Amino acid sequence: MAKIADQTHAAEELSLRESQQPLSQVSREEVLRRLEKFRGRLPDDFIFDRDDANCR
Repeated sequence: MAKIADQTHAAEELSLRESQQPLSQVSREEVLRRLEKFRGRLPDDFIFDRDDANCR
């Protein structure tokens, strides 16, 4: 789970650094375009357990 938090934090920093605008003012499409480079960065053996995630 730490990787997801790191990616979220990195995406927020990237968004603020590139545009110098608060994240709330950046369009949804722009944020998704910037997040695209983080796609596929989970380990090959990663398994998402929805039950485990929902019990937190």
